Order: sequence, then structure tokens, then C-alpha cells
Amino acid sequence: MSEQKHDAMVVGSGTSAYFAASGLKEGGLDVAIIDERPYGGTCALRGCQPKKYLVCNAEAVAMAQHLVGRGIVEAPRTDWKALQALKNEFLEGRPEGEVEDWRKEGVATYHDRARFCGERSLQVGDRVLTADHIILATGATPRCAGYPGAELSGISDDFLELPELPERLVFVGGGYISFEFAHVAARAGAKEVTILQRSDRVLKGFDADMVEVVVKASEDAGIRVILNESPEQLEKSGDVFLLTGKSGTRYEADLVIEATGRVPNLSVVEGGEGDVEHHEGGIVVDGSLRSVSNPAVHAIGDCVAGSPMLAPVADAQGKLVARNILSGSDEEFDASVIPSAAFTTPSIGSVGLTEEQAKEQGLDVRVNRGSTTGWPSAKRIGEKHGGYKVIIENGSERIVGAHLARHNAAEAINVLALAMKHGITAPQLKDFMWAYPTIVSDLKYMVG
Repeated sequence: MSEQKHDAMVVGSGTSAYFAASGLKEGGLDVAIIDERPYGGTCALRGCQPKKYLVCNAEAVAMAQHLVGRGIVEAPRTDWKALQALKNEFLEGRPEGEVEDWRKEGVATYHDRARFCGERSLQVGDRVLTADHIILATGATPRCAGYPGAELSGISDDFLELPELPERLVFVGGGYISFEFAHVAARAGAKEVTILQRSDRVLKGFDADMVEVVVKASEDAGIRVILNESPEQLEKSGDVFLLTGKSGTRYEADLVIEATGRVPNLSVVEGGEGDVEHHEGGIVVDGSLRSVSNPAVHAIGDCVAGSPMLAPVADAQGKLVARNILSGSDEEFDASVIPSAAFTTPSIGSVGLTEEQAKEQGLDVRVNRGSTTGWPSAKRIGEKHGGYKVIIENGSERIVGAHLARHNAAEAINVLALAMKHGITAPQLKDFMWAYPTIVSDLKYMVG
């Protein structure tokens, strides 16, 4: 078995791995990247980017549908095959191109499974690789359900690659993946789209009032959202899937997608030879993202215990780890302001505290809330569902939380997050001379 020494090794090849590896390489280190899957990671190949191709099409169709009879004669229909071709243009050759780009930069690339065989060493195929620094950027994988027949269902990867759109789909799970793809399917022409959620609350990472706006918009688009329902058994009869819920109801579908969440990919630490403390929720790290049990190891992104599974978070963590390794410091990751969004129609965005969390922390706050459907920015696009909630601390006038559900909420939430991060107060936002009339300029009404 051959051996190879590097200064640093990064396991994974997504965007967080990119920022870690490129930062270390620019700092003069000999760097290697290891990935058993095609190079590029979930966001570029199986998540954010390809998904947005489908989402943008759905948004365009929805906007036209909202204006039928109000200046639009007939709404467009999605050409699914052409849409998939457009998406695949973006994906074509990316993994191979990334490998080639790394090699041109002088970064060693390995395409095989990695597993710790010592505290500073990895077995990669028939090689043993050692390094002073090992960065784990292994991401997450879809959660596997345990009910009988679950293996017959597909996952988000399968939906992204559908050559044709089925007429009837059931999404198991009430998170953002189910809601985003349900909206895509409904706008692309699926006849029946159903979301099953095992509890009485969907989109749990977002404000409950804004979620209610999205649920109503989903139902208005023809999506069935069924609460307190979970699968007991999945069978297939010919080309038809038969899913039995705990309620006893049977749901017929042409495709069932399991989207009950994602779990950290911990295959690299299996066996325990690396002395990397972990549990089913991920790798345990300190504030600087260093393993609490092995100082040679850092972890970034979705494989980190307790870390939000968001691409920008992973990217920032990759940059931080590279800085810390090069400088020998222990700068801690700042998770104080992290905006998030789901690309439904309308989209939903959130940052900071919820109303309940602000009260639990004993903050003296006021809550500006309301519907946006009567505003000109909503009426001119025929938007029937929209709302906002901004939480402002009395006295300091700082924004401590913001929650939106309307057209372009996923973009507008970034402005509120920026204000929170840099101490821009509600009066300052209100008095700013925004380009007008724009969706973002409506923020002055929300904070006033």
C-alpha cells in the first residue's frame, strides 16, 4: 500500500471544501482534495444550483398565472424536457472541469472513499495519505426512512433528474425540499401534488405566521398539505405507488419522494481510528470548528453537529478554517446572523429571533406585522398571499428578527440580515433613499 504526505487534506469537494482548499493553497500549503462522488458537492450538482433552474421556471409560470385576466391572456406551460436540458447545460462537464482546475492550481485530487486509519492519516483506496491538517467537508445525505417499502421511494436527486414529470406525486416530509419541489411540480403541470407531514407543523425552521401564508398559497396552487400523517407502508402495483398512511388513508401516486431531512455524512470517521468525536447529529467541534478530540482535524459544513445546513454557512466556515490553520489562531465562527430562505411561491425568508424567542430572552420588543397583498408591489403582479413580521428592540431600535413571505422575500431578507449584522437600526432603514418602486423599498413600511 503506497503512502503520500500532504500539508493539508480536505475530504469533500463542495463549496465549503473549495474555500478551505483554495485558502490553504494560496497560503503556500501542499493541499489534497478527496471525494468518492463527482467533484462539486451537493450545492452545485444536486441541490441549490440545479434546483434553482426548476424554481425559476415555476416562478415565471406562477407570475403569469396570477395575472391571467389582468393583462395576461393565457399562462405559459412548462416544457419539462427543455427545462431539464437547460439545467443540464449548467451541469455538463462540471465535475471533470473542477478536477482539472484543481490540478492546474497544483492541488492533488483523489477520487475514492476516505476513511481514517490514524489520527493524521486516511486510507483512500489503496493509498494511505497523511497530513498535519485534515478538514472534513463531507456534507450530508438524505435521511433513510424505516417503514416497509421505503426503498421504493425516490429522493431529491431523483426528482432533479426526472426525464418526464409524473402526473401524481407524493412528498413525504414537510420541510423546504418537499415544499420547493411541490411548487415546481404544481406549476409544471402535475395533476396531483401532496405533502405529508407527520406533525402539525411544516417548514419548522421558519416563523409560524409566515408559514401559514405559504401553506395557503400552496393550497391555492393545488397542493394538498396533510398534517399529522406519516407513511406506514409503500407498495407498487404496476406503475402505480400505493402509500398507506398511519391514518389508514391510501395515497396513489406515480412517484413518491422521501424528503424527511438530511443527516451528516460520517462515513469517513467510521471505525474510530481517527479519534474524531461524533454522534448521529454530526462531528463535535469547538467554536473554531476544530475537533474536540483530535486537534489535527477540523470539520465544516453540513457534517458539523448543530451547524445550520446552509451553503453560505459552510462557505464561511471553510474560509475561517483556512485562516486559522495558516495563522495558527483559534478565531471562532460567528453564527449570530444567518438568513435562510425557501424558494416556494411566494418565497419565505427568515433571520434572527422569532417573536417567541425574543420574549423568552426577556427583550423589550415591538413586532411590526401585516399583510402585503394590498400594497402596489403585490397588486401589480397579482400576488394573493404575502406577509411580514419585523421584531424591533425598543430603545436601541435594532432589528432582532425578521420574517417575510412574499414575492422576492428570499432576496429581501438579505437586506434585513445585513442591517442586523452591522447595526443599522429600523429608523435608518426607514429613512434610507431606496430605489423606488422596488420590492426591497417596501422594507421602509415594514420597519416604520
